[in-house]
Amino acid sequence: MDFKLNYEIVLTFLVPSSISRTIASLLLFTAVFCLRRIWKAQESQSPRGTHLYSPPKSRFIPSAAKPIAKDSGFQELEFYKSLFFKLQNVEYHPEVSPIARQGILFLLSEALREYTKRESHSSIISMVTFNKEDLSQFLQNHQKSVTDKYAKYIAERHAGGPRQLVRDRQDAESWLRKIAPLKLVDGAWLGHLNKITIPFALRPVMKKTWQVFTEELGDGNLLQHHVHIFENLLRVFEPELPSPTTEEILHPRLNFNSIKYWRAATAQLMISAFSEDFFPEILGFNMHFEMLQLDTMQAAKELPEVGLDPYYFILHISIDNSHSGHAAMSMECVVDYVQKVLEMEGEKAAHTAWRRIQAGYILSEWLGSEGIHTADIRHKLDSLPCDQLESSPCNQLDTRICEIFRAKAQAAQGIHTACKAKIGGRSLDDWLSLTSLQDENWQPNFLQALAASKPWVYPGESKKSRLVKECCWGGKMFGAFTREEVSTLQQWIDSLEPRRNLFYFDFVGLSKEINCRDCSRLNILSRTAPGLLKSTGLTDEITPLLHHPQLSSTWPKLSASDLDLPLLLPLWFSQCSLLESFVYAPGRTSGLMGCAVVRLLRAQLGFEIEHTVITGIDESHTGNDNGIVGMGLEMIKRASLPIPTDLSMLLDRWPSDFAEEMLRLSSKPLQNFGVLLGIFAALLEIQGIIAEAPSAGLLSPESYVLLQVLFRRQCHYLQECKQYVSTDERLLVDYSRGYAMAKTETAKWVKVNVQK
Repeated sequence: MDFKLNYEIVLTFLVPSSISRTIASLLLFTAVFCLRRIWKAQESQSPRGTHLYSPPKSRFIPSAAKPIAKDSGFQELEFYKSLFFKLQNVEYHPEVSPIARQGILFLLSEALREYTKRESHSSIISMVTFNKEDLSQFLQNHQKSVTDKYAKYIAERHAGGPRQLVRDRQDAESWLRKIAPLKLVDGAWLGHLNKITIPFALRPVMKKTWQVFTEELGDGNLLQHHVHIFENLLRVFEPELPSPTTEEILHPRLNFNSIKYWRAATAQLMISAFSEDFFPEILGFNMHFEMLQLDTMQAAKELPEVGLDPYYFILHISIDNSHSGHAAMSMECVVDYVQKVLEMEGEKAAHTAWRRIQAGYILSEWLGSEGIHTADIRHKLDSLPCDQLESSPCNQLDTRICEIFRAKAQAAQGIHTACKAKIGGRSLDDWLSLTSLQDENWQPNFLQALAASKPWVYPGESKKSRLVKECCWGGKMFGAFTREEVSTLQQWIDSLEPRRNLFYFDFVGLSKEINCRDCSRLNILSRTAPGLLKSTGLTDEITPLLHHPQLSSTWPKLSASDLDLPLLLPLWFSQCSLLESFVYAPGRTSGLMGCAVVRLLRAQLGFEIEHTVITGIDESHTGNDNGIVGMGLEMIKRASLPIPTDLSMLLDRWPSDFAEEMLRLSSKPLQNFGVLLGIFAALLEIQGIIAEAPSAGLLSPESYVLLQVLFRRQCHYLQECKQYVSTDERLLVDYSRGYAMAKTETAKWVKVNVQK
């Protein structure tokens, strides 16, 4: 039915017979014309994307381009939010690990690629070789640049100028919501750094760097905990703020909608998750992130002007200072690390270490800059080099592309006969022959020819490739491929970058496989006999095991002959793994129990007793590993045994199924918390026995005194944790099982009866 017939029907039903049909026609056309003008005027004033339908301006340039871009931004935002949650609960979401690894390699490459294009002497990249004095001067210049800008800002404010960071209270609340994802994981880039599996030679550097993390966590003092302080600030206008470790923190109602800050927060969690592989990059990231920033100083001044507490920002101006604070400590860690690598591996390795430190520094700086465009990261991840990642997405992509074309060939037979386009000298009909596509040799030839056929495919540039454009709205193949198939096609094209190599590897001068070295922890876990926990035959009956271990003169006196060191040492070192992973998400420690675990770990590492005033760089100058690991190494040395380089070598020399089981259990600290705490309690008793047995000659007199202090501190913090456990019946059962397991093991290497 055409328009004329429709129009006649309208006139028949709506126009009275007494009115001239000609006049009626004129009136109806006038009304339609006016309505169309009104509709178009409203459309031009409305935000794009609010109408159900908007006719395309051109057949080849879809008007939906901008809404698609918005949708892409939304998908990127959701991508980072999902990683943010899963990386803080990684033991429940192990599938996120390979994605996170690819993601941090991609972000490192993007940051380095952009910065190496700049002709600027202000970038750390300009320091081709490492020099302590040059680095110190570079960092001083950065601080002077920030303070000069702040002085100019203050002068403008004193002259009557307006606030520059926030306009009013509402704008301040909006800004705080914007930065919230990053501040709610404050310190997360260091969360996984404290690992018993890192080489023993690097532990002094690790300890000094991890001190920055513990101070971010208030050294276990809730009132000084940075995330807790920021949460309290947000709760002034968001009283129902959920924990940053829960999925509720992702809810749109909170209006945490800045991709920049979700990306930056997630990047911290990603790089931290692979702390052993990216140790130097984390040191560089730490050095930049702990420097003085202009917006921090502006916030400290402007927030009280609009009625909000500025203490979170005041705290970071003071604690990050370049004399004795985090900025100074971070630089010292970098210097110590490069010098250690130089001593151990030589100049070439030290230069590579410096390049990797630069890479981490640039990543932090880049994440904080404006105008980053990585909306295609979700597609880029699956296109990263196969030989540089734990997974092999490239071969999978090739297979999926072949499957798609084979499926389409059935429906496309004969359709491309008139097409003049040639792919590798063959027509499309030849390539898409059903018989040919079944040939396994034909498939790679087809993909190779397609990859080299510009303008259909521009390797690494799916948006520029005509093949993708033709599959989208306005293209000749729109509708022939589903959205998922087009997405796969884009991923495949983006994977075709020259050399299939990440810029990061070129920059730092690593071969493709070095950065994917085997992690000591993974090596250990792969040897662990599964099910050891169940094989003990322990029942779930709650036993009275929640006593508070303390030094007692009733324990027997030990001598060196009373201990079996080959059985003791694996457990002595592995006990440090039990709770180390519980604190990797800062938001999980912003409670009383989490703070107790932080203090317990500080005691294990030999940090000084917590005080209302932080020790800062004074403590990091000690340089000695005076914690539990350091004492274990002292035992080995005094027994004239060969010193292992790391825990993996130690367990190769002195195998222990129970030590490996402890490592396996500690990889899931949330699920196994009760068991881990029970094991820790039993092994802590042995620390107490050894601390009271200087005649055994295992340690120096000074170390015995120190061990007694560390033992008492750990007992105190353990008691705080057990108060939490006592409120949960399941945790009580788990605690009892863990305690009984460990007591069974310790009986094997203490040759006398140490039970009370």
